[in-house]
Amino acid sequence: MHRAFLPDPIPEEQIERIAGVIRRAPSGGFSQGGSIVVVTEEAKRHEIARAFGDEHYAVYGRNYIADAPVHMIISANESLYHARYNEADKLAATGGVEVTWPVPYWFVDAGALMMLVLLAAINEGLASAFIGHPDQKRIFDELVGLPAEVVPIGLALMGRPGDAPRPGSRMKERQRAKEDVIHRDAW
Repeated sequence: MHRAFLPDPIPEEQIERIAGVIRRAPSGGFSQGGSIVVVTEEAKRHEIARAFGDEHYAVYGRNYIADAPVHMIISANESLYHARYNEADKLAATGGVEVTWPVPYWFVDAGALMMLVLLAAINEGLASAFIGHPDQKRIFDELVGLPAEVVPIGLALMGRPGDAPRPGSRMKERQRAKEDVIHRDAW
């Protein structure tokens, strides 16, 4: 997660390749409930940055949200999953009732899409980050007109890497030990 971007524009072909990973993103039952809103217009990026409180980061000498020349709003649409799992082939497999969702896979799949977008940016030689805001649904509804059923999981930022305000991760000392997070064959 990079926290400094050069404001230089990114070629449209690169943006299209990055956003195009959505076509290969996994989705439960091929529900395809993920979506991306690509924002490159400078004024709109600055509105998003202000709404997200970018001025808080100015103490590091930059406003990294506004500086990122590409913003991608990653979203999920639960209704598309319910619609898909109420189609004949899915109902036939479950005895005529919609599958019981053990977790909200629309958010799981949107998280997978987010990682694909970040990795695609890195594959393009760019830096990337993912951020969220407690009020992001309202913010994105107002600024980009998200439909009511579309829930943003957050904002992917990308651009050419600028000098990081702080070298390395300040949280490195908090990293959990490998044996605390990886379990083999049993907990």
